[in-house]
Amino acid sequence: MTPSTVDQEQFDGFTRFLSDEWTGARPHSYQVPTKGRSSTWSKSLDPVGNWSTRGLKNAFEKYNWNGKTFSENKAELDNLALELQSAITASDNPKVNDTALAIMSWGGVNNKHRQRRTKKWLSDNNRCLSEKIKKAVSLLHNETEPLLPFDGTELIMNSAVTKIISLADPKNRLIIYDGRVGSALGHFASLYAREKLTSPLAPSLRFAVDTTHPKDGPMRRNPSDEIISFPRLFGSKKDKQHAEMMRLASKLIEQVAQKCGCSSREIEAGLFMWGYSVIDSANQR
Repeated sequence: MTPSTVDQEQFDGFTRFLSDEWTGARPHSYQVPTKGRSSTWSKSLDPVGNWSTRGLKNAFEKYNWNGKTFSENKAELDNLALELQSAITASDNPKVNDTALAIMSWGGVNNKHRQRRTKKWLSDNNRCLSEKIKKAVSLLHNETEPLLPFDGTELIMNSAVTKIISLADPKNRLIIYDGRVGSALGHFASLYAREKLTSPLAPSLRFAVDTTHPKDGPMRRNPSDEIISFPRLFGSKKDKQHAEMMRLASKLIEQVAQKCGCSSREIEAGLFMWGYSVIDSANQR
Protein backbone atom coordinates (compact mmCIF):
# COMPACT_ATOMS: atom_id res chain seq x y z
CA MET A 1 0.00 0.00 0.00
CA THR A 2 1.38 3.41 -1.01
CA PRO A 3 1.39 5.85 1.93
CA SER A 4 -0.63 9.04 1.57
CA THR A 5 1.15 12.39 1.37
CA VAL A 6 -0.04 13.24 4.89
CA ASP A 7 1.17 9.91 6.27
CA GLN A 8 4.60 10.31 4.65
CA GLU A 9 4.98 13.89 5.86
CA GLN A 10 4.07 12.91 9.40
CA PHE A 11 6.30 9.83 9.28
CA ASP A 12 9.25 12.01 8.25
CA GLY A 13 8.35 14.58 10.89
CA PHE A 14 8.04 11.93 13.58
CA THR A 15 11.43 10.51 12.58
CA ARG A 16 12.98 13.92 13.21
CA PHE A 17 11.01 14.29 16.45
CA LEU A 18 12.16 10.93 17.81
CA SER A 19 15.76 11.71 16.79
CA ASP A 20 15.57 14.90 18.85
CA GLU A 21 14.12 12.93 21.76
CA TRP A 22 17.14 10.61 21.64
CA THR A 23 19.52 13.49 22.34
CA GLY A 24 17.02 15.54 24.35
CA ALA A 25 16.37 15.76 28.08
CA ARG A 26 12.63 15.12 28.43
CA PRO A 27 11.97 13.85 31.97
CA HIS A 28 10.31 10.51 32.51
CA SER A 29 9.93 8.38 35.64
CA TYR A 30 7.93 5.55 37.12
CA GLN A 31 7.77 3.24 40.10
CA VAL A 32 8.98 -0.34 39.71
CA PRO A 33 7.16 -2.78 42.03
CA THR A 34 9.29 -4.13 44.87
CA LYS A 35 7.54 -7.50 44.61
CA GLY A 36 7.20 -9.94 41.74
CA ARG A 37 9.48 -10.55 38.76
CA SER A 38 10.76 -6.94 38.78
CA SER A 39 11.76 -6.97 42.45
CA THR A 40 15.48 -7.48 41.81
CA TRP A 41 15.57 -4.55 39.40
CA SER A 42 13.48 -2.43 41.79
CA LYS A 43 15.83 -3.03 44.71
CA SER A 44 18.83 -2.01 42.60
CA LEU A 45 17.37 1.46 42.06
CA ASP A 46 18.13 4.40 44.33
CA PRO A 47 15.79 5.43 45.78
CA VAL A 48 14.37 1.91 45.81
CA GLY A 49 11.81 1.36 43.07
CA ASN A 50 12.17 4.79 41.46
CA TRP A 51 13.39 4.74 37.85
CA SER A 52 13.93 8.04 36.04
CA THR A 53 15.57 9.36 32.91
CA ARG A 54 16.29 12.56 31.04
CA GLY A 55 15.79 11.76 27.38
CA LEU A 56 15.67 8.58 25.36
CA LYS A 57 19.44 8.06 25.16
CA ASN A 58 19.66 8.25 28.95
CA ALA A 59 16.91 5.62 29.12
CA PHE A 60 19.06 3.37 26.92
CA GLU A 61 22.06 3.96 29.17
CA LYS A 62 19.95 2.75 32.12
CA TYR A 63 18.81 -0.41 30.32
CA ASN A 64 18.15 -3.40 32.55
CA TRP A 65 16.78 -6.81 31.67
CA ASN A 66 17.17 -9.94 33.75
CA GLY A 67 19.45 -7.93 36.05
CA LYS A 68 21.94 -7.35 33.22
CA THR A 69 23.10 -4.30 31.28
CA PHE A 70 22.54 -3.62 27.59
CA SER A 71 26.04 -4.87 26.69
CA GLU A 72 25.56 -8.10 28.64
CA ASN A 73 22.18 -8.75 27.04
CA LYS A 74 23.46 -7.84 23.59
CA ALA A 75 26.20 -10.45 23.93
CA GLU A 76 23.55 -13.08 24.69
CA LEU A 77 21.36 -11.92 21.79
CA ASP A 78 24.29 -11.93 19.36
CA ASN A 79 25.04 -15.53 20.29
CA LEU A 80 21.40 -16.55 19.96
CA ALA A 81 21.13 -14.75 16.61
CA LEU A 82 24.21 -16.53 15.30
CA GLU A 83 22.86 -19.91 16.41
CA LEU A 84 19.44 -19.28 14.92
CA GLN A 85 20.66 -17.92 11.59
CA SER A 86 23.19 -20.75 11.22
CA ALA A 87 20.49 -23.34 11.92
CA ILE A 88 18.13 -21.71 9.42
CA THR A 89 20.84 -21.63 6.73
CA ALA A 90 21.50 -25.33 7.33
CA SER A 91 17.74 -26.10 7.45
CA ASP A 92 18.39 -27.73 10.82
CA ASN A 93 14.81 -27.48 12.02
CA PRO A 94 15.32 -29.19 15.42
CA LYS A 95 18.09 -26.67 16.17
CA VAL A 96 15.86 -23.82 14.97
CA ASN A 97 13.17 -24.97 17.37
CA ASP A 98 15.57 -25.31 20.30
CA THR A 99 17.06 -21.87 19.68
CA ALA A 100 13.61 -20.31 19.32
CA LEU A 101 12.70 -21.74 22.73
CA ALA A 102 15.96 -20.37 24.17
CA ILE A 103 15.09 -16.92 22.80
CA MET A 104 11.66 -17.13 24.40
CA SER A 105 13.30 -18.04 27.70
CA TRP A 106 15.66 -15.06 27.45
CA GLY A 107 12.71 -12.78 26.71
CA GLY A 108 10.61 -14.02 29.62
CA VAL A 109 7.88 -15.18 27.24
CA ASN A 110 8.09 -18.91 27.82
CA ASN A 111 5.08 -19.31 30.11
CA LYS A 112 3.54 -22.61 29.06
CA HIS A 113 0.00 -21.29 29.36
CA ARG A 114 0.38 -17.82 27.81
CA GLN A 115 2.60 -19.13 25.02
CA ARG A 116 0.65 -22.30 24.34
CA ARG A 117 -0.25 -21.06 20.84
CA THR A 118 3.37 -20.15 20.00
CA LYS A 119 4.73 -23.51 21.14
CA LYS A 120 1.97 -25.33 19.26
CA TRP A 121 2.86 -23.40 16.09
CA LEU A 122 6.53 -24.31 16.50
CA SER A 123 5.58 -27.95 17.03
CA ASP A 124 3.10 -28.05 14.13
CA ASN A 125 5.75 -26.64 11.78
CA ASN A 126 8.68 -28.62 13.13
CA ARG A 127 9.63 -29.88 9.65
CA CYS A 128 9.57 -26.50 7.92
CA LEU A 129 10.53 -23.94 10.59
CA SER A 130 13.53 -22.70 8.62
CA GLU A 131 11.42 -21.87 5.57
CA LYS A 132 8.62 -20.37 7.65
CA ILE A 133 10.93 -18.03 9.52
CA LYS A 134 12.80 -17.05 6.34
CA LYS A 135 9.47 -16.21 4.75
CA ALA A 136 8.47 -14.07 7.72
CA VAL A 137 11.76 -12.14 7.60
CA SER A 138 11.43 -11.62 3.83
CA LEU A 139 7.86 -10.34 4.12
CA LEU A 140 8.76 -7.89 6.87
CA HIS A 141 11.66 -6.53 4.81
CA ASN A 142 9.42 -5.85 1.81
CA GLU A 143 7.48 -2.62 2.43
CA THR A 144 4.98 -3.25 -0.37
CA GLU A 145 4.25 -6.93 0.22
CA PRO A 146 0.90 -7.62 1.94
CA LEU A 147 1.28 -9.35 5.29
CA LEU A 148 -1.72 -11.63 4.78
CA PRO A 149 0.28 -14.83 5.55
CA PHE A 150 0.41 -13.64 9.18
CA ASP A 151 -3.00 -15.20 9.72
CA GLY A 152 -2.20 -17.11 12.90
CA THR A 153 -1.81 -20.38 11.01
CA GLU A 154 0.65 -20.02 8.14
CA LEU A 155 2.67 -17.43 10.07
CA ILE A 156 2.12 -16.00 13.53
CA MET A 157 3.28 -12.87 15.32
CA ASN A 158 3.14 -12.02 19.00
CA SER A 159 5.40 -10.92 21.87
CA ALA A 160 7.41 -14.15 21.64
CA VAL A 161 7.67 -14.50 17.87
CA THR A 162 8.75 -10.87 17.35
CA LYS A 163 11.92 -11.73 19.30
CA ILE A 164 12.56 -14.87 17.25
CA ILE A 165 12.03 -13.12 13.90
CA SER A 166 14.16 -10.14 14.95
CA LEU A 167 17.11 -12.40 15.76
CA ALA A 168 16.58 -14.41 12.58
CA ASP A 169 17.15 -11.30 10.46
CA PRO A 170 20.66 -11.45 8.93
CA LYS A 171 20.43 -7.74 8.03
CA ASN A 172 19.77 -6.73 11.67
CA ARG A 173 16.99 -4.39 10.55
CA LEU A 174 13.96 -5.90 12.26
CA ILE A 175 13.44 -4.73 15.82
CA ILE A 176 11.64 -6.47 18.67
CA TYR A 177 8.17 -4.95 18.82
CA ASP A 178 6.79 -5.86 22.23
CA GLY A 179 4.34 -4.16 24.57
CA ARG A 180 6.92 -1.84 26.08
CA VAL A 181 8.39 -0.67 22.75
CA GLY A 182 4.92 -0.21 21.26
CA SER A 183 3.67 1.81 24.22
CA ALA A 184 6.74 4.06 24.15
CA LEU A 185 6.24 4.71 20.44
CA GLY A 186 2.58 5.47 21.06
CA HIS A 187 3.52 7.85 23.86
CA PHE A 188 6.02 9.73 21.69
CA ALA A 189 3.54 9.82 18.80
CA SER A 190 1.03 11.42 21.16
CA LEU A 191 3.61 14.01 22.24
CA TYR A 192 4.48 14.67 18.59
CA ALA A 193 0.82 15.26 17.76
CA ARG A 194 0.34 17.62 20.70
CA GLU A 195 3.53 19.59 20.25
CA LYS A 196 4.11 19.65 16.50
CA LEU A 197 0.88 19.00 14.57
CA THR A 198 -2.10 21.17 13.73
CA SER A 199 -3.97 18.25 12.14
CA PRO A 200 -4.94 14.81 13.52
CA LEU A 201 -2.27 12.16 13.92
CA ALA A 202 -2.06 9.99 10.79
CA PRO A 203 -3.44 6.44 11.10
CA SER A 204 -0.01 5.01 10.26
CA LEU A 205 1.43 6.53 13.45
CA ARG A 206 -1.22 5.10 15.75
CA PHE A 207 1.03 2.36 17.05
CA ALA A 208 -0.59 -0.72 18.56
CA VAL A 209 -0.01 -0.71 22.32
CA ASP A 210 -0.31 -2.92 25.38
CA THR A 211 -3.74 -2.34 26.91
CA THR A 212 -3.55 -5.25 29.36
CA HIS A 213 -2.32 -3.13 32.27
CA PRO A 214 -4.95 -1.10 34.17
CA LYS A 215 -5.11 2.62 33.37
CA ASP A 216 -4.68 3.56 37.02
CA GLY A 217 -2.31 0.75 37.95
CA PRO A 218 1.43 0.94 38.64
CA MET A 219 2.22 -0.01 35.03
CA ARG A 220 0.11 1.89 32.54
CA ARG A 221 1.19 1.11 28.99
CA ASN A 222 -1.72 2.58 27.11
CA PRO A 223 -1.07 6.21 26.06
CA SER A 224 -4.60 6.61 24.64
CA ASP A 225 -6.61 9.58 25.87
CA GLU A 226 -9.73 11.52 24.93
CA ILE A 227 -8.01 12.89 21.79
CA ILE A 228 -5.89 10.04 20.44
CA SER A 229 -6.78 6.36 20.61
CA PHE A 230 -4.22 3.65 19.95
CA PRO A 231 -5.24 0.13 18.88
CA ARG A 232 -4.74 -2.95 21.02
CA LEU A 233 -1.56 -4.91 20.31
CA PHE A 234 -2.30 -8.21 22.01
CA GLY A 235 -5.31 -10.47 21.61
CA SER A 236 -7.08 -12.85 19.27
CA LYS A 237 -6.37 -12.44 15.55
CA LYS A 238 -3.79 -9.68 16.06
CA ASP A 239 -0.98 -11.43 14.17
CA LYS A 240 -1.18 -9.35 10.99
CA GLN A 241 -1.45 -6.08 12.90
CA HIS A 242 1.50 -7.02 15.09
CA ALA A 243 3.55 -7.86 11.98
CA GLU A 244 2.58 -4.50 10.45
CA MET A 245 3.75 -2.73 13.60
CA MET A 246 7.05 -4.60 13.56
CA ARG A 247 7.68 -3.62 9.93
CA LEU A 248 6.69 0.03 10.46
CA ALA A 249 8.68 0.44 13.67
CA SER A 250 11.74 -1.24 12.16
CA LYS A 251 11.76 1.23 9.26
CA LEU A 252 11.23 4.17 11.60
CA ILE A 253 13.87 3.15 14.12
CA GLU A 254 16.42 2.36 11.41
CA GLN A 255 16.08 5.92 10.11
CA VAL A 256 16.27 7.39 13.62
CA ALA A 257 19.38 5.32 14.35
CA GLN A 258 21.06 6.59 11.18
CA LYS A 259 20.31 10.20 12.17
CA CYS A 260 21.63 9.63 15.69
CA GLY A 261 24.71 7.62 14.79
CA CYS A 262 23.76 4.57 16.80
CA SER A 263 22.20 1.14 16.22
CA SER A 264 18.54 0.22 15.89
CA ARG A 265 18.98 -2.12 18.87
CA GLU A 266 20.07 0.83 21.02
CA ILE A 267 17.02 2.89 20.05
CA GLU A 268 14.83 -0.15 20.69
CA ALA A 269 16.43 -0.56 24.14
CA GLY A 270 15.75 3.06 25.05
CA LEU A 271 12.11 2.70 24.00
CA PHE A 272 11.86 -0.58 25.92
CA MET A 273 12.94 1.12 29.13
CA TRP A 274 10.73 4.16 28.55
CA GLY A 275 7.67 2.04 27.82
CA TYR A 276 7.63 0.10 31.09
CA SER A 277 5.04 2.65 32.20
CA VAL A 278 3.62 5.70 30.41
CA ILE A 279 1.64 7.10 33.32
CA ASP A 280 0.58 10.72 32.65
CA SER A 281 1.85 12.22 35.89
CA ALA A 282 5.33 10.83 35.31
CA ASN A 283 5.56 11.92 31.70
CA GLN A 284 5.22 15.66 32.18
CA ARG A 285 2.75 15.70 29.28
